Parts: sequence; structure tokens; C-alpha cells
Amino acid sequence: MTQTNKVHPTKSNGKLFALLSAFFYALFTLIPDSHSLMVAWSWVFIWQAGLFFPVLWLLAQVWQTKYLKPLGNSIDWLIGLAAIGVIVSTIFAEFPNQARWYAWVTLCFIAALYALNYWLDNAQRRYQLLKWQGYLSIAFIVISLSLWTSQTFLPELARLDLLKQSGVNNVVYDFSVLELRNWAPLGHQNYVAGYLLLALPLLVGLGLLEKNWKRWLWLGGFGLGLLNLYTTSSRGGWLGLLILAFMALGFFLVRSPFSTVSKGLASLGVMAIAVLAVFSNNRLRSLLLEVFSGNIGGQSAYRVVTSTVGYRMGADNFLSGVGLGGVPLLYQKYLPVWGGREAELNYQLHSTPLQLWAEMGIWSILIGASAFILFIFLAWRWLFSPHIERKDSILIASCLAAFLAYGVMSFTDYQLDNIAISGTLIIYLASLASLLSNENEPILLQRYTNFLALTSLGIVFAMTIWLIPIHRAWQLSSKGFAAYNQEKPNLNAFIESLSQAHLLVLWESYYPYQLGWKLGDLALQSSDLQQQALLLTEGITWLEKGIMASPYSEFGRSNLGWLLLSRNPQAAAESFASSINLVPNKRGVFYGLGLSLLGQGNKNLAIEAFSLEILRNPLFITSPIWNLANLQSVYLDVIDNVINNYRTLLEQNPEASTFNTYLHQSRGGVYWWAGNKKAARKDLEMYGDSSSQLLLKLSETKNIESELSQLPSSPQILVFLAWLKPEQRSSLLRQAWLASTKTSLPPKTEAELMTGMENSKSFEQWLKQNAPVWQYRFQRAGFGVNHRHVDGFQPTDFFPVIDNLAITTWFSNLFPTPIYSPELDLALQPKRDDLLSKN
Repeated sequence: MTQTNKVHPTKSNGKLFALLSAFFYALFTLIPDSHSLMVAWSWVFIWQAGLFFPVLWLLAQVWQTKYLKPLGNSIDWLIGLAAIGVIVSTIFAEFPNQARWYAWVTLCFIAALYALNYWLDNAQRRYQLLKWQGYLSIAFIVISLSLWTSQTFLPELARLDLLKQSGVNNVVYDFSVLELRNWAPLGHQNYVAGYLLLALPLLVGLGLLEKNWKRWLWLGGFGLGLLNLYTTSSRGGWLGLLILAFMALGFFLVRSPFSTVSKGLASLGVMAIAVLAVFSNNRLRSLLLEVFSGNIGGQSAYRVVTSTVGYRMGADNFLSGVGLGGVPLLYQKYLPVWGGREAELNYQLHSTPLQLWAEMGIWSILIGASAFILFIFLAWRWLFSPHIERKDSILIASCLAAFLAYGVMSFTDYQLDNIAISGTLIIYLASLASLLSNENEPILLQRYTNFLALTSLGIVFAMTIWLIPIHRAWQLSSKGFAAYNQEKPNLNAFIESLSQAHLLVLWESYYPYQLGWKLGDLALQSSDLQQQALLLTEGITWLEKGIMASPYSEFGRSNLGWLLLSRNPQAAAESFASSINLVPNKRGVFYGLGLSLLGQGNKNLAIEAFSLEILRNPLFITSPIWNLANLQSVYLDVIDNVINNYRTLLEQNPEASTFNTYLHQSRGGVYWWAGNKKAARKDLEMYGDSSSQLLLKLSETKNIESELSQLPSSPQILVFLAWLKPEQRSSLLRQAWLASTKTSLPPKTEAELMTGMENSKSFEQWLKQNAPVWQYRFQRAGFGVNHRHVDGFQPTDFFPVIDNLAITTWFSNLFPTPIYSPELDLALQPKRDDLLSKN
């Protein structure tokens, strides 16, 4: 379908701005780890500056042509509705500054859409644009496969080969491990899959249109793209591809002139390839098994939790949503108590409809429904219009197929904050509007050109003024982190830089949180009491400032509680209670609350708090931390309280079920640890696993060596044999460690394990009293990503974890600690509420 404008431009129409826009789009499509670089200095400044070019390109075209060129086919109404929704959600956002940041990005992409629409004024330009997009997609695929192969795949194969040489044979390349999936170059496997779903239909379309070697170039790129998609192991990506394949198959069966036999063979081929691809990937295979078994866990539970949070946000803010960018700041406020430790924090909801529902409320439904109806209409026009040329028809089909595939995947992930993906969507939408254009009459603006241009430039100028302190703060913080990370850390420069950054952007919690954490961390490490007191005071002050900027953050409240514990137990208890109200299942927080209550002399409530920590995390009962003098006085009372709670929970859940089995297993483990073997046997003989039952027998001095010889090898059996065969102890311990951790046993740890066994009269004594102690702190993985800053430190919690190394490494199944167990968390919630009400 050709198009002729009523008014023809006569000037360059901002060609320089167009080239700069294309350059920045290509840069952030191909550069490795681009999505993370977007929130690192100075890359954040680069892409933010790049956003101004499409705006200036559009203004240049409007200024020179004196008219506004609509997209046509009612697409302008959809874009207008989206713009109004963004503005409304920003006005009423609880965190308006974050909303303003994302709203500006959205409006810049809308400007890019209309700027492209001006440029696409003939068939040659449309084809030129989509060919350029195709070349970019092939470059993306080649870079992706090259980086993943060299940095992930080959090193992992080398590691697996070393494990096999060490005697661990049951190891394969495991796509269920996030770090082993293809992340390149966008930084995450789902982003890569999302981009590929947009790229693959276009490569097929270009392959159909080109001839000779170019056809093989495009179709070869399509084949590599399928391989690339497989390496992402993205379930949403494969779902989108399968839907697209079956839609294409349906179109082929209805419209193709081939025989029935040929169509049948084609159908069988597509289904066979789909089944083979799914079942050859262990992650996709596990998803099917999870679905068919009805057991919700892992990623499925993760999505259930994030979906619930998204629904609650939108329902609670129906007319406007929480505002763009508000999800990570409000996430823990809406976290369900039954979510356990699954998805404790997030910066997005892993579903585009849910993300938009949370951020924009009713506007997201209006926009989504309108977009769905519009694309059905556009597809209908394409299918039944007799005037569309073959070349244009194939390009339209490619764009519509890309929207279909990506639309399916959008239900499983949110990716509109990714420049490569949003940029591709803009290019396809502009191309589709141009391909289906009915030569829309341009809106003449001669009388208003100056006013509109100056007003728009005024908005651009105002946004520039608003953005300057944000970027200055980012620069200062990056400078401060660099000063501290020198060979000789410059603490004063770090404090000064981040303090200035905070003063420039008071609504940003990242800077005070980083200051508060680092100063608190230094205080806990300092042996100088005067310096420790000073650092502790400063750390507390900055964490409190972070909480003011981000009041729904468990990170600030729980770590503030640990810093307050030694100087103000009552304030610490209040901080821990606030943390529990946000994330009741966080490990160590009820323990911290118990310490603060004990510090106030409230022994009974402290016992209740300690008991709740163990009920949610039974493994905590084995921690050597209970040997501390201040805890010895309550230890036996805590065990009795835990046992009584298990008895009550079993009375409330007497029928056979997974939860009933879990309660028996946990109670049996606590009984065994407390030395009540008779009671432990009643629970573990029926409900415990084989290693738990063997451990119980060995604790009762029963000979289990003959029984061990009849069982398949496992890490636990290797440890039992290490105890029973002192002459082979070293070798067996190394094998057990390797089988459990997939790493070599450190010499120091090996010596501690050997010494502990040699100095023990029984296996039970070694396991309970003489096993090595492992001290560490939980790391806040994803702290920077969730705060949309990656320049600084990755904090660790101040909660001092002290573990029994042998128990946590080999026998943690005796004290099962589920990440996701709605029955357990709902059963414990009344007890938590009761304790907090008394605090």
C-alpha cells in the first residue's frame, strides 16, 4: 500500500537528531549488560540525554512542515489514552518524583513514535527501516551467542568436566540455574527472549522478500535466533514462540494451496519439534511436571506472590494506580503473609498487564482493552484488504506476528523499561501505521506552530532543570564509592560525596541507605569504642533518613533494629516489629526481636519471639548461637515452647497432608536435637526421610554399616561412612562435600571436620557439639537492582548468622525450612500478631 502526503516536507527535518536517536537505540541494544548500565553512572546520563533527541527530532519536523501527521487507524486515540493515563497516575502517585522520571521516559518514546511516523512517508523508507532493524537483530543474535558461549557455556562445561574427574558423575549443564541461561547482551535471559520474539518474525518476513544470498542471510539469522532463544531457557519466551508457531500453522492450513497430506505432515513436524525442544530443556521439562503434578513451588510460587502484590496495588489505587516506578517502593507493603520467603522484594511484577494495573489502575485496563481491539481491527484489515501489495502484506504480517508473540510473553514478564525492546515496539508500530495508512489528512498548525514549539521546548527545558540535580547526585555518589574502593579507602570523601548526593535528591533512599549500612558495618568491625560509638550514631541517623524516603522497606527497618539493639532495646524492638509487619518471614528478624525483648527484661515475650523464629526456620535450633550466655537461660524454655506449638498445630491439622507430614518432620528434628530420641522416633520413623532415620539409628548406637552398603550413594551416606571408617575419613568427607556443594573441600574446613570427629565419642556428639562453626551474614542480592542504582556496595544484613556447618551442609533435611509454605505461614500469623500486639 503506497502513501502520499498532502503536505511534503522540503527541509532536512532534523536529520541529525534522527541519526543520534538511531545511534543511541542501537548502542543500548548491542552493548553488553545494557539494562544494568542504564542505572550506573555515567551510562544513566548517556541514555537520558539520548531520550531528548527523538523529542527534538519531532519538534524540528513540526516546526518545518507546519503540520502534525497522525498515525491513523485510530492509533492516535490509543496513544492519547496512554498519555492521559500516564499523566493522571503521575499526578496522584504516592512517590511523585519516581513517577515523574518514568513518565518523562514514556513521553519521549511517544515522541519517537510520531517522529518516525513523519519520516516513513514512502514504501522505500519503510522497507529501509525494517531492513536496518533486521540487520540489528542479526547483530544482536551473534553477539548474544558469542558472549554466552565464551563467558557462560564453555566455562561451565570446563567446571563440570573437573567435577566428573573428581568423581561426581551426575552433573549436567543445568538451565534451572539462572546464571547459566543466556543473559547477553541485555543482562537477563527474559529480556533476551523478549527481544528475540520481536526479531524472529521480521527475519522470516525479510527472508521471504529477499532473493539469493540475502534470503539465506535472513533465514540463517532466524535459525540462529531460535538457537539463541533455546539458550535463554525462558519459559515465557517459549510460550510466545509456541503460540506464534501454532497461529502460523493455522494460517498455513487455511490459506495454503498444498495438499491435505502435506498440511498434515507439516502439522506433525511443528508439534514434534515443539515437544522435542521443550523436553530437551530441563527447566521447561520441570515446569510441565510441576503443572501436571499440581505442586506449586519455585518460579510458579514466585509468580503467584508477585501477581497477588500487583493485584492488591491496583485494587487499592483503582483510579490512578500507585504511579510509574512506585512498585519497588511499595512492594513490601502489599506482600502477602502466606508468601513465605518467596519474592521478598522486587522492582517489577514479571507481568506487563499486572505491572500496568499496579502503576496505572483503571487506565491500564482501558489502554489494554483498546490495544487488543485495535490490533484485531488492524489484522482484519490486513487479511481482507484487496489493495495491499505482497511486499507490504508480508511486512504487515511480520509486525503483527511480532506483536502477537511478544504480547503472549508480556503476561509473564515486564520489559517496557528496556530501551532495546521498547524501541523495537515503537519501530514496529510506526511501520504498521505507515503500511496500513489511508493517507490521513495532516493536521495543519500554521497559526499555532510557534506557540506549540515554544511550549514544548519549555517543557523540555523544565525537565532538563529537574533532571540536573538527579544526575549530579548520581555522579557524586559514584565518585564517593570510587573513593572508598581505592587501595586505601577514603571514608571522609565517601561520606561527603553521598551526603551531598542525599541533599540534592532528598526523595531518593539509595544514598542514605548506603551511608547507613556502610557506617554501621564499620562500627560493628571497629575495636575502638569511641570510634565505634560515633560510627554507630551516624549509621543509625542515615538509616532513619533512608526510612523516611522509603518507609515500606524492610531492609532499613531490620538493620536499624540491629544497630539499636546494644544501646536502645526498646527502640530496636519497635524497628524489628515494623520490619515484621512488612516481611514477617525474614530470617533472623524474630530472633532480633527476641534479643531486644530480653534486653528489656521481658523473658516470656522473648521466648515467644525466639520460638516463632524456630517455627519458621527450624534449622535455627541447631545454631551454636544458643551457647551464648544470655541465651542459655531461655534455651530449654524455647524448646518446650516450640514443641508445644507443634503439638497445637498438629491438633489443628490432624489429617494426612503435606503440611501434617512437614509438622511431624520438624517436630521430630527438634526432639532429636533436644535429646528426646524416643519422641523423635515416633515422628521420624513414619514421616522422616531415609537419612533422618539412619541418623536416628546411628544416634542410638545401632550398627548401620550393612544397611548403608545396600543404599545408593548420597552425601549423607558418605558422611556416615566417614564416621564408621576412620581410615577413609578424609577421602569420604571430600566426596561428601563435593557431592553437596559442587566445590572442593577447603583444607581448613577438612581439618576442622577431621579433628571434630577424632575428638568425639559418638556421631551424635560430633554433629551436635564438635562440628565446625560457620559464621557469615546474609547478602542482600539485588539490592542495587531493586533500588535502580548499581554503583554502590551490595550490603549484607547485620544479623550475625552462626551455623553448624555439618548440619547445614548435609543434614538440613532433618529441620526442613520451606521457602514457600502458605499453610505454615497462615498458621503462624495469628501467633505473630498476638506477640506484636503485646510488644
